[in-house]
Amino acid sequence: MPDPSGRRTRVGLAAFAAIAVAVAIAGCGSSASSSSTSTSSVVYHPLRPPPPPSRPRTPHGPLVGQTQRVHAPGTVLSVTIHQLLDPLRGSGAALPPGTRGIGVVAEIVNDGPGIYDSSSTGDFSVVPSSGAATPVFAPKGQCQTPLRDWDNEISVGESRGGCVAFAVPARARIIAARFSPHALASGRVTWSTAG
Repeated sequence: MPDPSGRRTRVGLAAFAAIAVAVAIAGCGSSASSSSTSTSSVVYHPLRPPPPPSRPRTPHGPLVGQTQRVHAPGTVLSVTIHQLLDPLRGSGAALPPGTRGIGVVAEIVNDGPGIYDSSSTGDFSVVPSSGAATPVFAPKGQCQTPLRDWDNEISVGESRGGCVAFAVPARARIIAARFSPHALASGRVTWSTAG
């Protein structure tokens, strides 16, 4: 007759083995579950939209109409922007679509000691509230472009004046005008506008 206690031992061992297998399988499942949990916990941040385009800051400087001293290579200049013609009428300038013409009426006095020889379309510029300003040829009117640039070969003690025409975006305001000796940033001066 088989020993009932031996049978109980075999059943107990079989049950123990079944539980061990179940725990091992559960362990595999839980590690898969935990790995999927860690994967699903990754947070993806959406790309932030780009910042809105910045508006040009209003440059500080004296108002149009005042004279400024400019240290140019080899000499010193007294530069005055007398007036902004905005809009510029009757110039005959070929303006790109969506733009209007403006004129910068200016004067340069060479205080010496050297000759000043440059280009008015490079030296003078304006700062619109949006977009860019481009020099344009004005065949007639108050801001007519001369055959010889009025900013060429200004002798010591000589005063020269003229007008430079620009095309600017139709809806832009002119917030400043500038003079950059020899079209360089070094020595640049700025005039604020009331606009």
